[in-house]
Amino acid sequence: MPAFQSKSEAGTSGLSDPQALGSGSVSVRNYDATEAHTLTVTVTDSHDETVVDRSVTVEPSRTLSLQLPLERAVYRVEVTLDHEVRDSVECLIGSNPEECAVVECGNGLISVTAGYYTRCS
Repeated sequence: MPAFQSKSEAGTSGLSDPQALGSGSVSVRNYDATEAHTLTVTVTDSHDETVVDRSVTVEPSRTLSLQLPLERAVYRVEVTLDHEVRDSVECLIGSNPEECAVVECGNGLISVTAGYYTRCS
């Protein structure tokens, strides 16, 4: 699968409505009320190939959804906050609301989790 790469995507194509939760492959929320953050999102497939490498800026107290051109599969999603703090998760990315990565940042911390609805077995 070819890599989709872009240097900075804030406010351009590939981003959905900033308030639309659950409508993309990766949802990003900035809990800081006064500080914007730049995040680097790297998605790798099961063959350790980078399929997405994108930087976005998330404004204070905003949420955005990244629409990524990915086939339904399990990917490793790694996110770096302001070039310093990073977190990652393996998750299923697809078209259902729970098939996404959820990124939350604020107070110098970042969290990346698999989906909105986790199911315990």
